[in-house]
Amino acid sequence: MDISKSIIYRGLDLNSVLLGTGRVLRGISVENVDYSNVDAVGYTEKRAGADGLHASDIYLGSRRVDMRGLIYATSLPEMFDFLHRIRSVFSPTSAYQEDPGNRGFVPMSFFQSTMDTDSFPAIPAAPPDPAYDAGTVRLYMNLRPERLPQFTIDSSRQDVDGANHGKKATALPWSARLMAKDPRVYINPGKTVDVSGGPNNPAGTTVQAVNRGDYETPLNILLAIGAAPGATKTFQVKGLNNVDMTITIENVANVVYRWFGDDRVLMTQDVTGGITTRPFILRMDLVSFATSNHKPMVPASINPVVRPFSTPVTYIKTGTLGAGSRLFWSEAFA
Repeated sequence: MDISKSIIYRGLDLNSVLLGTGRVLRGISVENVDYSNVDAVGYTEKRAGADGLHASDIYLGSRRVDMRGLIYATSLPEMFDFLHRIRSVFSPTSAYQEDPGNRGFVPMSFFQSTMDTDSFPAIPAAPPDPAYDAGTVRLYMNLRPERLPQFTIDSSRQDVDGANHGKKATALPWSARLMAKDPRVYINPGKTVDVSGGPNNPAGTTVQAVNRGDYETPLNILLAIGAAPGATKTFQVKGLNNVDMTITIENVANVVYRWFGDDRVLMTQDVTGGITTRPFILRMDLVSFATSNHKPMVPASINPVVRPFSTPVTYIKTGTLGAGSRLFWSEAFA
């Protein structure tokens, strides 16, 4: 995380200090951040009557992020206004209310730089997005505050004496702790492969699934069925990490089929009339696997020979799919 650049969380730029009249600083800054705290989850047990240990599979646990910064203000009232902004943005309950579907885990966007300009070339401006220099990596983590932000109001940082009380420049330190239930650091924006339309492709269509990060990432699938569904059909995905999965699409109109890669579940949603707020229904009976791997992931490479690193994936469909049908994933770092 480059703390000399913008860090955006819930619409607030946490690095927005400006130099005002009289060389007075004004705004919010991040002075240091630690997002390296990720647990490994697994068990070990001493082998009976032998050297060594028994060990289970191992996975990454949650990621914790500790941030510390300063508020700079031209007056005491302005300092308290900035402080209330920080307190609102880093409120766990407020974050939950903003995105209850994701349990309040909302993106924190930031930048870092790399020498790998083959994988991260310059990006021209595409309003409202600005241009990005070669080697700029746009990243985000899905975070929820663990507690309200901490701060210290210190008289040594305020003008508390004299007739001009509260009217001179002041500063206030703050800190926040956040948690990511998904430990991955994602590259922004995500990758998408359009699989909509027709006709059937019995020979399959092979595309390259790019992952410029260093950590495998879940594959997600969305299949849209319109008002004229036609006969029952299937959608098959092969390749990646040796996966071969088939989704059966029923002869039912106005249904969206969603494979949630992180949770490894297939769910359907009735979208009749364009309403997209109806509940998802678990339908694991409609998905099958021809290999022992039931976890389609987009692989990554720590030191790929060819950059950007990619893996072939083949999809086969036996009918027409509606607009918006796609494979999609977010490239990831550990």
